[in-house]
Amino acid sequence: MLPAQTTPPVTGDATPGASGRGVRVIAPDAPAPEPVAPQQYKPAESKVNAVKPAIATTSTAGIRPSPPVLKACDRPIAQPALSFSDPTRLDKSLRSKLRRGQRVALDMPTPYPVSSEAPAPLGAWLNEVKQTGGAVTVSPYCQKGRGFGNFLSKIFGGSPAEPYKAARKYDVTLYVDAVDQVVTQVEFTRRKADQ
Repeated sequence: MLPAQTTPPVTGDATPGASGRGVRVIAPDAPAPEPVAPQQYKPAESKVNAVKPAIATTSTAGIRPSPPVLKACDRPIAQPALSFSDPTRLDKSLRSKLRRGQRVALDMPTPYPVSSEAPAPLGAWLNEVKQTGGAVTVSPYCQKGRGFGNFLSKIFGGSPAEPYKAARKYDVTLYVDAVDQVVTQVEFTRRKADQ
């Protein structure tokens, strides 16, 4: 024979009719909440509590400033008639052009310092212009020139030579790069009285 079964006591929300049968009724769970979209956090702006970022400072002691970068300047005469690349041929070429009464621009591929004598044979041509009453002027370009001093007295040394006779009716302009203080071009122009 089987032992008699006893029913456990009913607890919770069980209904009285169900307890007699040994069934317990449990209340349903609450429904799950709807999912919420994440929100971005935006701190409140406050002018009173605003903090400026610190700027890192470094000591410049012992650091030399870099020199300014100078832009190269174009030479004043875009297409000179002659070039001083071959001094041995300069006399013949320059004499020929000056005898025709032309305005002659001479390019100096290797400029010379404005404070020194002009290289031979150019110095002799400049001397002939000066000795015969012509003007030799300096025309700085690229930047204001300064400190020219009396360099013309150094350029015109020696006695005039007959091969440079063609320069006697000309004036000369020395174009000087004012940044480097070098003569880059020389221009022979007819004197106004002889035109």
